[in-house]
Amino acid sequence: MALVSRPLAGPGLPGTALELVRAAGWTVTLDDKANAYAFAPDRRVILAFLPESNDFSPGGPLWGIRAYGDLHDLMWEATFTDNTPVEFITAFLTDLIKPEPLDTEREDEASCLIAFEGL
Repeated sequence: MALVSRPLAGPGLPGTALELVRAAGWTVTLDDKANAYAFAPDRRVILAFLPESNDFSPGGPLWGIRAYGDLHDLMWEATFTDNTPVEFITAFLTDLIKPEPLDTEREDEASCLIAFEGL
């Protein structure tokens, strides 16, 4: 087994990320082209693993995560290329699926600037 640093490890197995969200209660489905879609229990967040051509992200990244406020109100989107280690995607998803809500005013501009000035 050849070991390489984490940022250069390559994609890994998609099941690592898909099983994480499935265990958290998300619904995982496959289309007829073997693309996988996972839906959060409230259906406001969609995770897509897209190895084949699709309507979700034609010609786009291998992984896409979208959050919606209302039915067609896209709030944000995160994408990952086909060489992003699945462990990084899983780390992102691990924080995303935490049940604890966040305060919308969790940081103010001053504290953010102080943190960057200390670098």
